[in-house]
Amino acid sequence: MQKSTRIAVLAAAALALPVVAHAQTTAPVQPAAPAAAATDPQAEMAQLQQKLGALQQQALQDPGIKAAQDSLTAVLNAGMAKLDPAAPAKVARATALQNEVAAARTANDNAKLNQLAAEAQQLQAYFAGLQPRALALPEVQAARQAFTVRLFEKMKQLDPNAQQYVERLTQLRSGN
Repeated sequence: MQKSTRIAVLAAAALALPVVAHAQTTAPVQPAAPAAAATDPQAEMAQLQQKLGALQQQALQDPGIKAAQDSLTAVLNAGMAKLDPAAPAKVARATALQNEVAAARTANDNAKLNQLAAEAQQLQAYFAGLQPRALALPEVQAARQAFTVRLFEKMKQLDPNAQQYVERLTQLRSGN
């Protein structure tokens, strides 16, 4: 049972790559710093990253931000299709694979989970090679920037200290 769960998680993670990758590259996940200076910079960075990550997740619940994220996803998918006409079919297959993993997990079908995990790894490798190229396209960069600005503005609405968190994280990352 542990093996099938691990395989299902691997497959689900690999399938989520197209969506997650664009979210990670678009979201200003610049962690926030706590008010009190921590004695351990690594711990403080982790706290800030956790705080900013939670703010980001909260901001992504807003319908306007969700729409902007969907728009970015569409532009990214169009960019991938521009670079490789097979990309839309692979995106569709990744989405379908998620349902198949859930069904195989429910059926406790380890053989099917192994097969799906192998396919998911192939898709993950495909997207890992294609996505950086698509993210470099001017239209994708513009959509990404617009989404990032909207997301960060929402994060600042949710927590007025978000900008300070980002600045402190930046300081810690630069060794100050």
